[in-house]
Amino acid sequence: MTAFKYGLVVLSICTLILGCAPKRLPEGEGENIPLSQVLTTTLMRYEGINTLQAQLFVQLDLRDDFYVLQGVLLCEKPSRLRLRLNTNMGGTVGELIYNEGLILIILPTEGKIYRGWIEEGDHSNVEALFLTMVYSEYVENEGRRFPTRIYGEAEGLNIRFDMRLKDPQVDLLLPEGAFIPPTGEWEIHPVAELQKLLQLRGGE
Repeated sequence: MTAFKYGLVVLSICTLILGCAPKRLPEGEGENIPLSQVLTTTLMRYEGINTLQAQLFVQLDLRDDFYVLQGVLLCEKPSRLRLRLNTNMGGTVGELIYNEGLILIILPTEGKIYRGWIEEGDHSNVEALFLTMVYSEYVENEGRRFPTRIYGEAEGLNIRFDMRLKDPQVDLLLPEGAFIPPTGEWEIHPVAELQKLLQLRGGE
């Protein structure tokens, strides 16, 4: 499995609030990207940026159920990312931390952390799944151009999402320990355990 595939699991498990469905792409639009390459392909859209932090607004269509989440995105060059998803009341429903190949899926309500290393060259479990991606609403910042809206469809998993970055802050100092997981009493599980759950959701 891949980092972005695990991210889809987080969205699938953690979505709590009914909202509006993201519109489907017109036929033929978007870029088909193997799931094993979605994370690195997305980070390439922010080339030239050392750090990025932004508020998130996410619309999700999961098997014809529609949800809205808010959150925070932190990125640091070359390969660190933290995505936190919150309810409208402010509670954290899930986090994804990617730190130079190490992926962690944090589910506070379950008291669990799923942990594992991502090997970009290992495609044995990807099963030829692709995500159709659209990067849009680009903004300019001191000569650097990057998208503030990311749309994705994974028809094989029955998932569509529309993620918008609000008030992106570029090359500012990130909070200390931004990519360190929370401490405390957590159940630690191998991230591969999520594969069966994802396949089950996709096949329902």
